[in-house]
Amino acid sequence: MHESIESPVALLVVEDSELDYELLLALLARDGLRVRAQRVEDAAGMRAAFERGRIDAVITDHNLPRFDSLAALKAAKEVDPDLPVIVVSGENSEDLAVATLHAGADDFVLKTRMFRLGQALRRSLQAADDRRSHHRTTTALADSEARLRELTRHLETVREDERRRIVREIHDEIGTTLTAMKFELVRLERHLAEHKDDPGRVRGALDLLAQVVAASHRIQHNLRPPVLDAGLVAALQWLVRGFNDRGPVAARFESNREDVALAPERAAAIYRVAQESLNNIVKHAQAKRVAVQLFASAAEVALEVTDDGVGFDPRMLDATPGFGLRGLIERARGLGGWAEVSSAPARGTTVMFAIPYAPPPADARPAELAAPTERPGSP
Repeated sequence: MHESIESPVALLVVEDSELDYELLLALLARDGLRVRAQRVEDAAGMRAAFERGRIDAVITDHNLPRFDSLAALKAAKEVDPDLPVIVVSGENSEDLAVATLHAGADDFVLKTRMFRLGQALRRSLQAADDRRSHHRTTTALADSEARLRELTRHLETVREDERRRIVREIHDEIGTTLTAMKFELVRLERHLAEHKDDPGRVRGALDLLAQVVAASHRIQHNLRPPVLDAGLVAALQWLVRGFNDRGPVAARFESNREDVALAPERAAAIYRVAQESLNNIVKHAQAKRVAVQLFASAAEVALEVTDDGVGFDPRMLDATPGFGLRGLIERARGLGGWAEVSSAPARGTTVMFAIPYAPPPADARPAELAAPTERPGSP
């Protein structure tokens, strides 16, 4: 129950009749409501009352010489949209009751049924409490989502920075050492050959070293392909070409632009989504064809990966313990964009991921999950 019911309710009564005002207070007192009331007759009086201090509720007569309940409602809601307002009228009109309720009144009480006033005030105060509690919860949720998006954005940046650091270390430290070992082994192999010794074991070591070098290059490419430095379109072309070279699934790539200017962490995010989507297709889709499409509009860059595989029931995503889809959506939201996965059994799967060119403001609300208006042709 509203805390002001335990303490006196700060009540503003908009009423031109002193007698009706005293009757109203007597009815509230008889219902056990303690009020600290003041009476005004017009808009100026209401403004002055609000300036003097807190008002918990407003009760207004509908017909006043210089005022009416609709004007009183507007004045009260301008001060506090959640402030409870009760309209009292001697006119038994359903149209009037509907009009005042649509205008924001919490209740409409006929003067012939003033015994309802105490109950109406209690209910209106509780409803106002519920509205304010809902607003606080909604605001806290929006703040939490904004912090989550900022954290996701930060983690994505940190992850890409860490990948670049590891790639540099592999290249500068491990790669240099492996190259030096290869030269030494080649020198040893020549030395043994010149002295008529069997270089077979050295050749075996060289074969092992070649495998380590190849693994090192593969790890570097997986962490951050150097082709990303050539641009997002070139990186996706390289990714799809490698996908075609490795497996039986036929993939094609389309883009409406030859080059897309994106910050490195944003280009990397789109590349990772394409990479993960293709990996999932190999593991689960049983597909024959895949289309990877990149569409750059004036506001955002959108990736779409579509396969003709077995698909799945989207309701299964709610029961899946993993964070794949949720991670995809949060990654997009963290970058100010949107993401969705659509599928159906035997109908294939489509992954869509879109982000704006620039980071959203820190207090921006999550983008709606809506598809871009145009894309390159689908398969």
